[in-house]
Amino acid sequence: MNIGIDARLLERKITGIGRYLILLLNNLPDFDSKNRYFLFTYEPLDYNRNFFTNIPTVKSFLPQKLFSPIWNNFVLPFFLKKNKMDIFFSVNQIIPLVKVKNCKYVSVVHDVIYKADKSFLPLIYRRYLQLFAHFSVKSSDLIVTVSNYSKLDILKNYKIDESKIKVIYSATNKEFFPMNLSDQEKADVKKSLGLKGNLVLYVGMIENRKNIPGFLKIADEIFNRNKDVQFVLVGKIGYGGENLLEEILERKNVVYLQGIDDKTLKKLYNISSVFLFPSFYEGFGFPPLEAMQCGLPVLSSDNTSLKEIVGEGGMLLSPDNYKGFSDYIIKVITDKNFADDMIKKGFEQAKKFSIEKTTKEFVEIFNSFNKL
Repeated sequence: MNIGIDARLLERKITGIGRYLILLLNNLPDFDSKNRYFLFTYEPLDYNRNFFTNIPTVKSFLPQKLFSPIWNNFVLPFFLKKNKMDIFFSVNQIIPLVKVKNCKYVSVVHDVIYKADKSFLPLIYRRYLQLFAHFSVKSSDLIVTVSNYSKLDILKNYKIDESKIKVIYSATNKEFFPMNLSDQEKADVKKSLGLKGNLVLYVGMIENRKNIPGFLKIADEIFNRNKDVQFVLVGKIGYGGENLLEEILERKNVVYLQGIDDKTLKKLYNISSVFLFPSFYEGFGFPPLEAMQCGLPVLSSDNTSLKEIVGEGGMLLSPDNYKGFSDYIIKVITDKNFADDMIKKGFEQAKKFSIEKTTKEFVEIFNSFNKL
């Protein structure tokens, strides 16, 4: 079969969904030797041409946000038909409104956050998703989502047949693993980043849905109990993040790091004492899984998909239980047996997620259309 993939994410600065796509593309050659894969982009793309065929379409001088709906609904269907695609696959849940004859649409819906809380997304983007995601959910021949929570959330918000939704858990990069750094190596990493003491790490966007004010309240609780604990925020500014910067920077025990690459991030996971993730909403939640893979004890919210992803691999609390989070941070830092037990459970939980399993399940889905 000919399987077309919306690969425009590879032409931009890579974000979470872009990483998801890259992991899948990197592993497809190992699991599918029968189907033919085509990457649809704006401009020519040099990406594993031994396996993928790139189909450059149309470049626009309009801003991306304006041109994307035009490309998706008018340009892409033309090229899907012209190149005789049997399946069109989109990892960012938006598919064309125009249905191409004899072409099945498979979309990945990571979450329906645009239905959850008005404060989580800017108005225009929320309206955009509400409109186009609605049609995508209805028009997709099959919807893949990344957690059972997201599946239930989709069913709660859309009247569609449950059999149309398939849960395939995501996975993280294998590059996140225990590095077994010496005390001196850990000290050198801390010094290079201006850090000291026991580190409580957060990784993710600095935005409203991540409960950064809650993270800061936990930092305040700890400051009154242990001055040697430093809280580290790593991530880009998202919706509402600009309004939080002043609060972040005014605290003596909180450090905000920007521009951290994966190599440095892996080291941060390996030199920290605790991973703290009091998020309000997650369709999946990659950072806690990365932390568990690296052997870092995880404290997380007990809501949305985090109950599945973190599970028994970490401690789950209500996102507003600041004292509870603080008590566990102190316990992890002061009780080695407790910390070691959390690390062990985290490793076991992380083993449940693998890119090999994820890729294999996608190939099985693609092949299932050949049997219809």
